[in-house]
Amino acid sequence: MTYRNRAAEAAGATASEAPAASAEAAFEAASEAAVEAAAEPHDPVPGERAARDRVRAEATGMTHHEAEAALEAARTAGAPPAAVAEWQRVEEHLVDHGGPYAPESDPYVQGQLTARSHHGHHGHGGPG
Repeated sequence: MTYRNRAAEAAGATASEAPAASAEAAFEAASEAAVEAAAEPHDPVPGERAARDRVRAEATGMTHHEAEAALEAARTAGAPPAAVAEWQRVEEHLVDHGGPYAPESDPYVQGQLTARSHHGHHGHGGPG
């Protein structure tokens, strides 16, 4: 159940609102599936790498709570799946990291950079 669905339930949504809630749930399920697909290793489609880079730049210096709020804002705003997936990954990284976000201390980002440099090109080699 999503945060919005929980809020509607707590506010006393009626049975007549159920079809709208079902449509919203279906939309959110499709959105989550797209985010999960964007998080899986694959050759990025045009715009994905740029979306991830923008998230990393914006996240730099954020605490876990700030990244968590940014993730929720991205989901609410209907941000592209690659951006939501990256916010989710950054938020999860900060749960264990304990400090502000920095791409230099993010093992996932560093692994991508190493792989790109070993492959000698920037168009392939996984997400990101």
